[in-house]
Amino acid sequence: MKFNKLTFCLLATSAVISFSACKSGLSDDKLEEKIENALTGRKTVDVEVEKGKVILSGTVASEEEKQQIESIAKTAGDKDVKSIQNDIVVSAPVATTPAPITVSNNDATLGAAVNTFMKDFPSVQASVKDGIISVTGTLEQAKIVTLKQGLDNLNPKKVDLSGIVVKK
Repeated sequence: MKFNKLTFCLLATSAVISFSACKSGLSDDKLEEKIENALTGRKTVDVEVEKGKVILSGTVASEEEKQQIESIAKTAGDKDVKSIQNDIVVSAPVATTPAPITVSNNDATLGAAVNTFMKDFPSVQASVKDGIISVTGTLEQAKIVTLKQGLDNLNPKKVDLSGIVVKK
């Protein structure tokens, strides 16, 4: 069978189009980045991608949130996600009412400011004495910097975080 130039060009073009259509989508790193961006604000959830397989881990407060995160990951990854392994753990919600802080009479103003600030950190307690804020409890490493900076902004003599246990 003889091929003329036109037939050869058509076959070559078809082959190039076929090969480019078979080209895989996003790299694992790009897919992971895309899913993490879609999950912005979910600091307790980790994303890993291996050969298009998405692995979700971390903790959330409810089964609904766990399923919502999986759905967001599927949507964000679209056709590049081959499968999702949802290893997210549903943990009991943390009490939203912080323990009251202990305040000496001379530190009432600082104590009130600390009490207001600590509402965002229900797993730790603070006490104020002689201008020194002492904090105890359990907190994730990522939140310790935010806690320290916020307490420093209240202008105490010192912030003592030695009573904090770092949660992994």
